[in-house]
Amino acid sequence: MKHTRTIRSAALMIISLLISVNINAQTSRAAHDSAAYQIQAYYNAGKPDKIYEMTSDVFRTRMTGEQFSAGMNKYAAKNGKWKSVDFLSENEKGKDYKAIFEQSEQMLSVRLDKSGKIERLNFAAMPVTISNKKFEVASDNKLRTSMDLAVERLVRPYIQQENTSGLVLAIIDRNKISRYSYGTVDKNIQQLPDADQTIFEIGSVTKTFNALLLARQVTEGTMKLTDPINKYLPDSISALSYQGQYIRLVHLANHTAGFPRLPENIFGGKVDPEDPYKHYNNELLFAYLAHYKASVAPGTKFSYSNLGAGLLGTIFERTGKQSFERLLIHDICQPLGMNNTKVSLNAGQLERFAQGYNEQGNATSPWDLASLKGSGAIRSTLNDMIRYAQAQLRPQGLLGKAIKLSQQETFADTKESIGLGWRINNMSRSRYFHHSGGTGGFRSFVGFDPTGQFAVVILSNAAVDVTGIGQEIMEK
Repeated sequence: MKHTRTIRSAALMIISLLISVNINAQTSRAAHDSAAYQIQAYYNAGKPDKIYEMTSDVFRTRMTGEQFSAGMNKYAAKNGKWKSVDFLSENEKGKDYKAIFEQSEQMLSVRLDKSGKIERLNFAAMPVTISNKKFEVASDNKLRTSMDLAVERLVRPYIQQENTSGLVLAIIDRNKISRYSYGTVDKNIQQLPDADQTIFEIGSVTKTFNALLLARQVTEGTMKLTDPINKYLPDSISALSYQGQYIRLVHLANHTAGFPRLPENIFGGKVDPEDPYKHYNNELLFAYLAHYKASVAPGTKFSYSNLGAGLLGTIFERTGKQSFERLLIHDICQPLGMNNTKVSLNAGQLERFAQGYNEQGNATSPWDLASLKGSGAIRSTLNDMIRYAQAQLRPQGLLGKAIKLSQQETFADTKESIGLGWRINNMSRSRYFHHSGGTGGFRSFVGFDPTGQFAVVILSNAAVDVTGIGQEIMEK
């Protein structure tokens, strides 16, 4: 009897322990669920500081409240409204939730400490499987020459992905130009992009035009590469320098000013994720510069910066007392006969403007770069960009002097070599200049080798990178 009671007592203890563990697990799950929903609510209310108040002391040793808010504001600008949150799984890092935003699907990972404070908070993109289209995408590639076949081999895997739409490509080999068109200007129309008519956003390839505007000012004697940028900014902005070394115009064109990729105040307040720069006017730009503190000597380190390039474009507007677009057209486009290269499009041009698509293959809106136009605001056609590439291969006239200047190396270290705007790839037997671009729904690439008289231009109306295609053609 005594032995039976002992067994029964032990069994009851085990059951009690299991119930206790289960209740604690449920409480832990419930606490994490509650935290996830609260994070979502504060995020949608634009209150990252409230989320930070939920974090533990350990979490705060890794990040200040100001850093956290800046990061969350940037995240919100990219992803938009947070629509739903659902529990996925539990692991040693905490609880994982599927978070669906307007612009993406993310995995939220949360871990609470014993007091219920957040000690780990992390977002990561949900794995996405991009399938191929179930039909062969249209193309005008004749598949006759070795070049035709090489282009087909490189472009076909790209254009068959579900999240791509259309692509135009040109190869300039001395005096011969080969053009190729794949896909469609709009997934609802099924119309091949036209080399002369279809307009694309070229994104950061704009930076090479921006730098060429600077080179032209220098060759005409109205500016110097060594001019401190404060010379062209409001007096309210104190000297932008580090230990007495001034940030100069050349540093904006070759990404060695030490500026961050984007100004920290660009994502404060309400930002439209489909047009994330539109609100960023000169007032906000100059307010940022008024409080900016340099942390590295200008000209000593390459750090790619949309802020620096955008600021250079704004400087041109201040000194020329006209818009970036008017300067672009007068100083570059008209001399080169680039009649379809603009920043803002009229009604007729909008009808020829390709529909852009994001990384998931969803339709996007055009971007307005506001005070950062010099970093990526230009729209153009393949034929116009061919003229631009030809001008780089054979510089002529007054603009030719500026083009030659823009191709002179202004900075080099073990990883980067750059002229004015153009990045430089040095290979064993040759070198070539190049730049890639991207906006919310477009990608671009321009590369050229003046010695070999060879160039490649690629424009795509999907936010799926084309740099690899362009560089492989340039290098092989």
